[in-house]
Amino acid sequence: MSEDQKDIPTESASAIQIVRLIDDKTRKDNDSDDVYHVCFELSGYPPTEWRNIFERDWKALNESRRVSIDGMFLVVHCRLDEVAPTQLPALKKVVATTNEAYRQYAQKEATALQHREAAWKQERKDVDSMGALLRFDQKP
Repeated sequence: MSEDQKDIPTESASAIQIVRLIDDKTRKDNDSDDVYHVCFELSGYPPTEWRNIFERDWKALNESRRVSIDGMFLVVHCRLDEVAPTQLPALKKVVATTNEAYRQYAQKEATALQHREAAWKQERKDVDSMGALLRFDQKP
């Protein structure tokens, strides 16, 4: 399988959380007088599917503010006076719904993996059974 180990979904994976503001990475957008790239640290590196769910859910909730995930950092593009009253609560809400959706996704993937493994084991058993019937030391 070509997936990185960090992208293999596991039901027991810890939920991603927003840990803190990274003030030294928070900076003003070059093209704006009042919009900043506000950078938050996440509690872990979100897997690809988690990021996809988050981005989809964020767009559905808040199309007016751009958000990106860069490694373990969540970056929202907004005015500083929007962070505490609206953006952080919205980010926390979407992180929580993303964690739940990802947990369900991981559970579904784990079940599918169990079924694939069971099918593979049965296939191997069938091949072994067939192979046991073959006699190469006897002439036809």
